[in-house]
Amino acid sequence: MNRPLDSSVPARADTRWKSYVPLALVSLLGVIVTWDAFRAVTDWERQRVHNAFQATARDRVLMVHREIEDTLGVVQDVGSFFDASQWVKRREFRKFVGPALTRYGSIQALEWIPRVDSGERVAFEEAARISLATFRITEVDSAGNRVRAGRRPLHFPVLYVQPYPLNKDLLGLDLAADPATLSALLQARDAGRMQVSERIPLEQEGITDFGFVARLPVYNKGDSDGDEGDVPVTQEERQRLLRGFAAGVFRIGAMVERALESLSPSGIDMVISDISDADGRQFLYRHVSRRRVAAADSLNPVDEKTQDSREFIQTVDIVNRQWEIVCTSIPGYFQVDHLRGWIVLAGGWAFTALLTVYLSTLVGRNAKVKRLVTRRTLQLVEVNAALNSEISERIHAEKELQTLNDTLEQRVANRTAEAEQRADELEQFAYVTSHDLKAPLRGIANLVSWLQEDLKEKLTDASREQLTLVRDRVQRMNALIEGLLEYSRIGRTAHSMESVDVAKLLDEIIDSLSPPRGFTVEVAVGMPVLHTDRLQLSQVFSNLIGNGIKHHSSEQGCVRVTVSQQGKFYEFTVADDGPGIAPEYHDRVFMMFQVLEAKDYGNDTGIGLALVKKIVQEHGGSITLDSAAGKGARFRFTWPGRG
Repeated sequence: MNRPLDSSVPARADTRWKSYVPLALVSLLGVIVTWDAFRAVTDWERQRVHNAFQATARDRVLMVHREIEDTLGVVQDVGSFFDASQWVKRREFRKFVGPALTRYGSIQALEWIPRVDSGERVAFEEAARISLATFRITEVDSAGNRVRAGRRPLHFPVLYVQPYPLNKDLLGLDLAADPATLSALLQARDAGRMQVSERIPLEQEGITDFGFVARLPVYNKGDSDGDEGDVPVTQEERQRLLRGFAAGVFRIGAMVERALESLSPSGIDMVISDISDADGRQFLYRHVSRRRVAAADSLNPVDEKTQDSREFIQTVDIVNRQWEIVCTSIPGYFQVDHLRGWIVLAGGWAFTALLTVYLSTLVGRNAKVKRLVTRRTLQLVEVNAALNSEISERIHAEKELQTLNDTLEQRVANRTAEAEQRADELEQFAYVTSHDLKAPLRGIANLVSWLQEDLKEKLTDASREQLTLVRDRVQRMNALIEGLLEYSRIGRTAHSMESVDVAKLLDEIIDSLSPPRGFTVEVAVGMPVLHTDRLQLSQVFSNLIGNGIKHHSSEQGCVRVTVSQQGKFYEFTVADDGPGIAPEYHDRVFMMFQVLEAKDYGNDTGIGLALVKKIVQEHGGSITLDSAAGKGARFRFTWPGRG
């Protein structure tokens, strides 16, 4: 009798085969995820090293660029020094450039090269021999000998040069004798600004290095009313008004090494080239990293063939020229650490293998039990995770809230106490400083008075004028200190509130100012009665009315005070018919120490309107100026109806 086939056997085999499909998918997914993680970690490490190299290279390029700009500023200072003085003596030039030569070791020479017309040559040489008996304008002949310079329309001799012992051969050398140098000088003259030359070889202590020359044209004051030292607008004026050139010769290598000496060794070599000319680049300097030198002395040299080399290129503008700075990493530095990626790869694959083994042990279990256990386990894990997360978040939030409640009040109290203490210290500092500054001023004033009394019969008119000027400057300094002290008090002292009749207050102010004859101060009717700080409101009116009288262009004039109400504020207007203020100076007049016209005499410190603006703003108001040149000035400020 035949037994029927068990149909469950193929079903169980099919189920067993299907149960391995998720296992294979999990293993494949683990391999893919691990590989992606390996690539991500490797790429991140490459990017991290790349960013670190880029940032370090940029820092070094920035330091070199700043050092070059700071050093070129010495030539600008020399030019300003000659621009401010009609005649500079040799000793004055030496004293002026001495600190710069001490500070910047990259300076080969600082020179003053005056312009000498052909007809002025004899007189110029005679004047120069007063300070240097052997001075004469020379040039180098074809045999290399120094001879007396030939006649030409313009001479550009080196009149002053420092440091003198290293550059004495340059003294008296006519730079106009060399066509290339003359062309560079005339180009700087016509450009009206500093020009930097291409590289030049410099030899010092038997070592040849590269450097460059920076030349700054200095012009005489023209016929216009512009400030002294302004560059003439047209090329014709520049050629006519050229006074000479402030020049500096600089060693590029010393500049670069000084800029980088404050930075720690980074493992970066640097090559600097001049790419300004279209016919090619010129090598200027190569900086070798201190770490390369240390590696060369090490007992374990780095295998350069196995190392990555990185490069960063940046172009910087050096006045009229362009320099290219190429930064290259040295072997052994800024290298990618591949170990992290391999650790991730090995760990991920190991985890995948363990997971595969673990899952394979579960395949033989009963499918129903497996599904049930898995479902219940996953549900329990999710519920526990959600519950634990919620509990942790609540506990953390409660702790943070409790901590904030415990410490907030104490922090506020501490910050308030610190602020009050610093305010008191600042005010005490202001008082002590003003006292310490006033004491020597009083001594100077007394000394000047004694000199005027004791030498009354011996003083010349010029001496009396100078002593009077000293006393006036002492008074101005005293007024400046008082103004600063008054400015610092605003907002630090409690307001003394009282009822103020503005009309009566203005009468008192006008009486105290004592306007000169022919000068009138008109007060419009309808002035309000305010409950406010009488002293500070008086300061505002006194400054504005006093300025209208003080800065009037004639002995006769008029100042008018009016008022209008704008909601909770009153707008007061103080207008005069004086010379007025040009619109471009409207913001400047409210700044500290700003005066529109510098005077030898008088106590105009430039603090008055700044003080007015601070007082008005302290009371919640604002102040504006409406004026034009020749049409008087009109100051408007708002003041609260109740303080």
